[in-house]
Amino acid sequence: MELTQIKYFLKLADILHFTEAAKALFVTQSALSISIKQLEEELNCRLFERIGKKVFLTESGEIFREYALQATSSIDDGIQSINANSNIYRGKLTIGVTFSMMEILNPCIMKYTEKFPDVKLTIIMFTTVEEIIHGLQNNKIDVAVTYKPKRLRSSVSSLELASTYLAAILSKKHPLAGKKILTLDELSGYSFITLLKGTHTRSITEHFFMKNKVNIVPQIEVNDTNLILSLISSGDWYSMLTPISIEKNSKCVAIPVENKKEILSVCLLWMKGKNRNPLCKTFTNEMFASFNSTRK
Repeated sequence: MELTQIKYFLKLADILHFTEAAKALFVTQSALSISIKQLEEELNCRLFERIGKKVFLTESGEIFREYALQATSSIDDGIQSINANSNIYRGKLTIGVTFSMMEILNPCIMKYTEKFPDVKLTIIMFTTVEEIIHGLQNNKIDVAVTYKPKRLRSSVSSLELASTYLAAILSKKHPLAGKKILTLDELSGYSFITLLKGTHTRSITEHFFMKNKVNIVPQIEVNDTNLILSLISSGDWYSMLTPISIEKNSKCVAIPVENKKEILSVCLLWMKGKNRNPLCKTFTNEMFASFNSTRK
């Protein structure tokens, strides 16, 4: 079994199309087919099912994919560790982030790319924390910037950057913007904008409303925090987000609600063992330094 065969297998498992996978690998389709056939013969099982033009992973293929990802990831970590011994930092680092964390991530990315110009970054946006965890477990991402889930799996490590809370987000021109604290009764007279159902912030918001025994139905649902802030700044709508979400927005304010704060933890997540990856280490260090320097 050769490393090239494993890489070909992983690319086909990701794309599930022989022609497109061959193009991505810069090889002929016949070369890819022969490599997969040899791998299947060596393993004595089918890794893919071909039904017409469609390709599917078999149960054996799913099992092998997990170990193949671990193998290639370990090799990449080894190469990066050898380079790091000579203060050479190059390679690929894939970062997962949820919508509401992009503003936090941006300053770090600018500093990181200046400090480590030979590192290629891939940033993948996720809707929910559960998708982030799945991406970590499947080696699709190396590290993530998100809110910490209430129940963190034992296989996932975390580094807390800060604690924050859910607040009412309003335009500075909103009739209630001058208040130091708001009640849910005061907010009920205005239309509510929120993120799509299933996102972490939306789930926390729904839990907050349920705990306070109120039923608030959103008038607008969107999939981007910046869009929420843009809409809020142009009208009398309000949303429930963290103060961190509006740190760079001069048109909105964050006001606590009824002294009842729903606490959220902003953190970095990675799979245990990934701390051996030098690029993962450099990113977590830079993220921690960048996040805290902006709050001094």
